[in-house]
Amino acid sequence: MKSEQEQELVVALSRISGVTVRRCDTDLNTVFIAGDDGDLPEFNKLPADSGECIRAITGQGDFLVAGIFNASAVAGYLVAGPVTTHSWSLARVIISAIGASDQPLALIEDHVKVANLDVDLAKRDSDNDAQIVKAYRYQNQIMDAITRGDRDGVKHALTGILGEKERFLSRIPNRRLRSTKNILFVANTAFRIAAERGNISPVVLDRISSHYSQAIEQLFSLKSEEQLVLEMATQYCDVVAARRNNQYSVKVNRALQFIYRHYREPLNLTGIAQIAESSPGYLSRRFKQETGETIFEFINRYRIRMSRVYLRYQPKSMMDVAFGVGFNDVTYFNRVFKRYVGMTPVAYMRSSEPTVNG
Repeated sequence: MKSEQEQELVVALSRISGVTVRRCDTDLNTVFIAGDDGDLPEFNKLPADSGECIRAITGQGDFLVAGIFNASAVAGYLVAGPVTTHSWSLARVIISAIGASDQPLALIEDHVKVANLDVDLAKRDSDNDAQIVKAYRYQNQIMDAITRGDRDGVKHALTGILGEKERFLSRIPNRRLRSTKNILFVANTAFRIAAERGNISPVVLDRISSHYSQAIEQLFSLKSEEQLVLEMATQYCDVVAARRNNQYSVKVNRALQFIYRHYREPLNLTGIAQIAESSPGYLSRRFKQETGETIFEFINRYRIRMSRVYLRYQPKSMMDVAFGVGFNDVTYFNRVFKRYVGMTPVAYMRSSEPTVNG
């Protein structure tokens, strides 16, 4: 294989795998690299023929080494890594790419580096290893679903992981509420990171995260923790989905973003139109066409949605709730709330299983 062909192969392998790939000489000095440069592990063995691939497992991930042979002599090596997933599959691709596809792949483990731990890994308590693996699989499914904006995937994975909650709640004996809050804080952070991977603005994510941090800390009983974690996960998921499926025009989108940030304040059509860089009449018509609601119908519905969160997780006086979401009259707040929710705020607060998302 010529030098130009080897470089093209290195670049192609790096692009299809998303992994750093390098062409090395017989002393493992880098000749050409595609990807991020970094230190290679010290290999105890190297491939003896073209069908072999050596896999070194390190704390960074797996490193794969395949030989480039000229007749019976080694001319150099291809090194790929660190690989964090599916290294076996990449090994097959590499062996095939260097022209050894007629030979069975011999994937040989070189060495495994184990971290020095001060944690007793032999202590099992009542944990079941299979259950732990299952719970972590659901956790990864939730993260992936949020990043994709897949609400159904989020609900499916949450159903699975909530079945394991008793094991987590027992970690702080006799303090189930504190354990629940700790888990919810971790979940809020994990969901935020997953949504950030879906290219959501850090400003938007910070406001969502802060909102739920307050809701978690003010949680006063265990009867609604499942509803809260579902609401958090679906809210982050919906933000990602909305960004990917946004069908609103620029002016309507500006108006919506302004309403989301300032719904607690007095709002009027003229001020919103200025922010949207539109005339009031044009914005009003486009907003109704694109959302199906007038601007003030949308504002009222959004304020009521926010009030439901306060009533559910952050108990306050009815006046504080009404004023806190932008209403300046409690009677009017009660009337609008019943129109959208089908019950009074007091009845909603006392109900055992209100529907939070709507």
